[in-house]
Amino acid sequence: MGLFDRFKRQAKEAVDTNKITIQEGTPEADKIVQQREELLASIQKSKEEKTQSFDVEESEVTEEQWDDFTEESPINPFSKEQDKKSRKIAQKAKKKERLNSIKTPENKPIDRMKTTTGRTLVATAKNFEMDVSVATVNKGGQIIRGGPVLDEIISQLEEELLQSDMGHSAVMEVVNNLKINLIGSRIDARKGLDKIVEMVVRKSLQDLLEAGYWDFDRTIQSFAAVETPVSIMIVGVNGTGKTTTTAKIAHRLTEQGYSVVLAAADTFRAGAIDQLAAHAERIGVRCIKSQRGGDSAAISRDAIESAKAKGDDIVIIDTAGRMQNKTNLMEELRKVHRITKPDLVIFVADALAGNDAVTQAKEFQRILNFDGVALCKLDTDAKGGAALSIAHATGRPIVLAGVGQEYVDLMDFDPEWFLDSILD
Repeated sequence: MGLFDRFKRQAKEAVDTNKITIQEGTPEADKIVQQREELLASIQKSKEEKTQSFDVEESEVTEEQWDDFTEESPINPFSKEQDKKSRKIAQKAKKKERLNSIKTPENKPIDRMKTTTGRTLVATAKNFEMDVSVATVNKGGQIIRGGPVLDEIISQLEEELLQSDMGHSAVMEVVNNLKINLIGSRIDARKGLDKIVEMVVRKSLQDLLEAGYWDFDRTIQSFAAVETPVSIMIVGVNGTGKTTTTAKIAHRLTEQGYSVVLAAADTFRAGAIDQLAAHAERIGVRCIKSQRGGDSAAISRDAIESAKAKGDDIVIIDTAGRMQNKTNLMEELRKVHRITKPDLVIFVADALAGNDAVTQAKEFQRILNFDGVALCKLDTDAKGGAALSIAHATGRPIVLAGVGQEYVDLMDFDPEWFLDSILD
């Protein structure tokens, strides 16, 4: 069963019993149509006033997120004991200082078809637009009206979207888009109004996923035609499948005839270097590594220099997974980025993490802009909320999807396929 079967049943029942439509030409219908036209004109004016580029959304870091920060100044046992209120004030001041120490990128407009280092991405050749005009008529037919019945149906959809682990802001955008596209529309009843309602829901969900899609393979090909090695930096939090995704990307590129070098820049997690080296051996590519605790930026730089010396095409940098609220660790990532100036930055997210994946992506985007998302375990994600929210929250598209354990189980993310999987 599809995720929204209950919603679709309710919509069909309301349509069949003529509870959400009214015959065009009646005073009520004329009023609804006029209100729709005014709303659409207002929306269009608002769009024209705004920049077409996406502004990075500043996300707030709560006090609680910083409570487990590991680099606390040691307490002087010989200092005069402060009262409880004074200690609290001092703690808050320190936390505020740490938060301000993160030099976040300025909130400047982002060109969706440019990488973090200014290179031009190759747009996907596929058009994801959906034409709903075939279901509408200029004159005659029925007018979809608002009211308690439609409100109840939309409320049901809202509940199911929230249960799918979709972020609240994304849900509200779907709900608003649904109302804008439905209420006041002239509909040809012969097309099947329940199907039209479903089509509009699909289009509203599809709009969430639209964030400047670019083609991974064609982008790599474009970069490699200009200069090699092409460097790809892989980032993400602990346990999302980052190293496995690195190996899958390496396998994908070797199958296309590229020579690939892996940089074991995760010197933080025990066993990470050996894990990546084992993947490299199976795939048949070189792995540049150091001992645990080594300088990840230096290893990344060495890998790029080694690739240049040996004429390799691609360098993939596997960075250490880290929580987004750890200042020192995030600063280390920024150092790797500054030194290597990667051609692409890919954020790896776990589809099963739901809203947590969205929060992580937003915070990573705030501190270290990325170019696209590789969403792992999409084959086991029954809800789909993470996929529907990440692009909406960050302004960057899901580019790759992990759909299994094997090296070959890495596909281009297809919004049409994804929506089919959760709606049908």
